[in-house]
Amino acid sequence: MAIGDNYKHYIPDIKLSIERNTRDVPNDDCYYIVRDGKIIDKSRTLKKAKEVFDKMVKESGFKPKVERDGSKDLKDYALDQYFLAKEVYWAESYKHRGRGGKGGRGGI
Repeated sequence: MAIGDNYKHYIPDIKLSIERNTRDVPNDDCYYIVRDGKIIDKSRTLKKAKEVFDKMVKESGFKPKVERDGSKDLKDYALDQYFLAKEVYWAESYKHRGRGGKGGRGGI
């Protein structure tokens, strides 16, 4: 990230976030762990801030909710996968075109 960039990773269920240069934390290019609007910790690097953040998430017992999108059934999913496979096939088809050679165009 460039100096001055904003960053925010927030889990609403436990009101915990990592923030950088947002309106809720100082604008000093440090990463802050914020819980319930209060600054808990400060780090110069995102890696160290994520370590503290992940530890706090684990200690809280938070488990993300897995929600199935009810608007798509298996037929729609299969159709989406088919079209995706078709796009990949055509995007990579140039790799498999004929190159000539013995018995081919311009061979022997």
